[in-house]
Amino acid sequence: MSDGTFAKVVGVDIVVDPADCPVDSCPSFRTSGLPADARVELRVSTVDAAGHEWRSTGAYTVEQDGTVQLPDPDRPWWDMEFTDRSAVPVTFSAPDDGLEYQVELSALGETATATATRRWSANVVRDNVRGDGWMLRTYLKTGLTEPAAGVVVVPGSTGLAAMAPMAALLAARGYAAAVLAYMGEPGLPESFREIPLEAIDSGMRAFAAWSGLDRNRVGVVAASVGTGAVLSALALSDAMPVRCVVAISPTDVVWQALGSAGPPPKASSLTHAGAPLPYLPIRGEKLLGQIVRNALLGKVSRKPRSSALTMLDAFARGAVDSPQSARARIPVERIDAPILAVAGSADKMWPAKLMAAAVIDRRRQHGTGEHDELLVLDDVGHFVRPPVIPTTVDRNDALVSGGTPVGVARGQRRAWATIVDFLESNLR
Repeated sequence: MSDGTFAKVVGVDIVVDPADCPVDSCPSFRTSGLPADARVELRVSTVDAAGHEWRSTGAYTVEQDGTVQLPDPDRPWWDMEFTDRSAVPVTFSAPDDGLEYQVELSALGETATATATRRWSANVVRDNVRGDGWMLRTYLKTGLTEPAAGVVVVPGSTGLAAMAPMAALLAARGYAAAVLAYMGEPGLPESFREIPLEAIDSGMRAFAAWSGLDRNRVGVVAASVGTGAVLSALALSDAMPVRCVVAISPTDVVWQALGSAGPPPKASSLTHAGAPLPYLPIRGEKLLGQIVRNALLGKVSRKPRSSALTMLDAFARGAVDSPQSARARIPVERIDAPILAVAGSADKMWPAKLMAAAVIDRRRQHGTGEHDELLVLDDVGHFVRPPVIPTTVDRNDALVSGGTPVGVARGQRRAWATIVDFLESNLR
């Protein structure tokens, strides 16, 4: 008997194998009592960490040994649609532990059901540590007998909760992992405005001093505006040395601050030694058309409508060699660690593809970055998260990410494999 879950209805049954597995792997489905080449309908559903319902439905063929033939084994999991009609569709909200999924297989007028558990972490201890201007949510696998390599995950404007599943999944792989929050949590700034680089460095140093961690083997994974904070801290401050940096949807310059509501504040997003860093302005006026259109459609729509914004035009870049760009540019060539820059070609938040290439090019022009890598993902937007999760919604409450469902699903699978390999080669 397999370790998969088993359910039977007279004539039709289904086995999910394994029934309990990490989220970045996919179980198989088997049935019996059906002839080879029989057509079945497979339905998978779950409720995410935010309480929203998701469901996928697909028609597949049964092979000779009863395996349900899936041309794309990931599809039942990424093709799930947001089915909560009372809410505006938003991106899938992953937990940092696990979720149960209901699996149904129908054929010959009968339906069999089973349950599958997919985990971001197992046997992992969580804790919160607070400091001046930062908070760490730590994850450490139980039973480790030696100090572990460490990975600190630095989120963008989506905050701690969006990146905690990645840290948990890294901990499940044997890393000491943590999410470094610097805004959006109690006692921290509300938005990405005048964040001290010293807070980022202090949080990373506190992480490296954590018992159970080998402080000589620490890497960083940063996303979105978090890359600006991390790259600036590593380049401009007396930062803790790290062995590698993963920059997801990165920036190569410091940008204007982001407010919690309304137009962007006329301030820098980052400070160093108490002084604001030079920045490129966000062209908030480019968003007025979208804001007005969303407001009008919201008044006449009979169902909840998204008010998320495509920010790309607001982050339009002037001449790359302009004095303003030069002043705002992050001196990434000073960072003594290999960088993996990951960007989607369909990013609707900002020009991540252009900026990722600029990070790598600048380092090469200065004779650094021999072991850097650049990964550009076709049909992928701003949000790049570990697979395999639903990708049919490309926006959260505030931002449109971009990309296509299949493009994001395949891109996230490729990105995660590349990130894991990059961390392994530099930290193990």
